[in-house]
Amino acid sequence: MDLNRRHLLSAGAALSASACTLSPPYQIPEPDTRLPRAPLKISENRLVRITVCTRPFRPAGPRIEAERVDEKTVIHNYGHGGSGWSLSWGCAAEAVALAMATGAKDFAVIGAGVIGLTTALRLAQSGATVTIYAKDMPRETRSARATGVWSPSSRIGLQSAIATGFEDRWEGWTRSAYATHQQFLGTIGHPIEFVPFYQLRSADRAPRPAEQNDFLHLWNRINDLGPSGRSMPDDQHRFPVDSVREGVGIAFNIAAYTDRLVRDFLALGGKMVRLSFATRSEALRLSQPVLLNCTGYGAKALWGADELIPVRGQINWLPPQPEALYGLIYKQAYVLSRRDGLILQNIGL
Repeated sequence: MDLNRRHLLSAGAALSASACTLSPPYQIPEPDTRLPRAPLKISENRLVRITVCTRPFRPAGPRIEAERVDEKTVIHNYGHGGSGWSLSWGCAAEAVALAMATGAKDFAVIGAGVIGLTTALRLAQSGATVTIYAKDMPRETRSARATGVWSPSSRIGLQSAIATGFEDRWEGWTRSAYATHQQFLGTIGHPIEFVPFYQLRSADRAPRPAEQNDFLHLWNRINDLGPSGRSMPDDQHRFPVDSVREGVGIAFNIAAYTDRLVRDFLALGGKMVRLSFATRSEALRLSQPVLLNCTGYGAKALWGADELIPVRGQINWLPPQPEALYGLIYKQAYVLSRRDGLILQNIGL
């Protein structure tokens, strides 16, 4: 045994010594440290599916308010445009505060998308009895087909339609939601994580088309949230473009995140019932004294929210690339490689 060990050690020492004296043609090449480490595999023959998430845009911004209807109190929480996942926790906190102010202990949440799930979970965490009623279960909702990126001001409202003080209210939702999202970092399944983002530019880029509406852009109010970006020297990246800016953003791995929200809700005694409502009157027949209307675009038909407008949301899905988790923007193309799939979206629509 000792002899064999000595032979192995001697052989290892000889290999180490010889590695130091190799002639130039056999030297180990220097590693390529340019970013990103792995390319994204984007081609038509890798297309898995195409989905459409009808984002419920409301010109005045999300509706979070209480309404008395007959013997019921209805708390509305809908109209988040392209910001539902991002703002969910902040808006849920405001809706739950309105619900708890009624003094009720038993609540019905209508809708099982991200707004319904986070609102129901916040209620359950307060010790209330909560039942979610929904035609579509969480994985079947429009929320399950979202881009899955931190975008708290995406199609959040029109400058010409919002009420005075809306920007401050939005900032409160955003900061509250951002803090809550951080609690999921590093947990099982990686429901949320920071990933690199690259903004690519070419010298011949065409000017961006002017927006047809005065959409709100509020990023400058939260510039202090998260890491800042940097311009990358040409020798530090692999992209064949004129300039690259590298940043870090939040990606929501929606499959894992949805499962986590459902499990947490059920663990606190919450219930989920598959039930559809043809009319508002049918919803008002539920036994609970307080209903939380978290139906997203469904509020248009169920609650007469004629102001809701569907906005862009078509996504092309490719297989996951766990070795290449990052996002990029080039001209009108937006790409995000998440753990649950690679998505490609036209952001010029």
